[in-house]
Amino acid sequence: MTDGARRRRAADFAVRLALRSFQVAAIAEGGLLPAIFIVALIHWVSGRAAMAVAVIGASHGVVFSVYLLLTPCVARLLGWRWRRLSVAASVAVVPFATWVFERQIRGELDRCVEQHRARREGA
Repeated sequence: MTDGARRRRAADFAVRLALRSFQVAAIAEGGLLPAIFIVALIHWVSGRAAMAVAVIGASHGVVFSVYLLLTPCVARLLGWRWRRLSVAASVAVVPFATWVFERQIRGELDRCVEQHRARREGA
């Protein structure tokens, strides 16, 4: 395998990893945001579930950060304009909205992954 082929293969892997990671982060973020609201409400009302608030809160923070860091990468890969990028970033603060957004762009993500897979297999 030549050095150029190795670089293309690594780049294709990075693209596929970024796109699939974005999907996973969008799905996780869509569920963790309402989960932290629910657990925080339970903690506020009953005074219990402090550990659950800490764990879910930390998980949400990590997933939220990953989602926001991957959003510009995915926007560049898919050729989004600023408006679409801003929508992708802002849906992260609305419960379940990342699920809806991910569902809307799933076709774009899958096509991009397939293009890179075909390019890798063709090279």
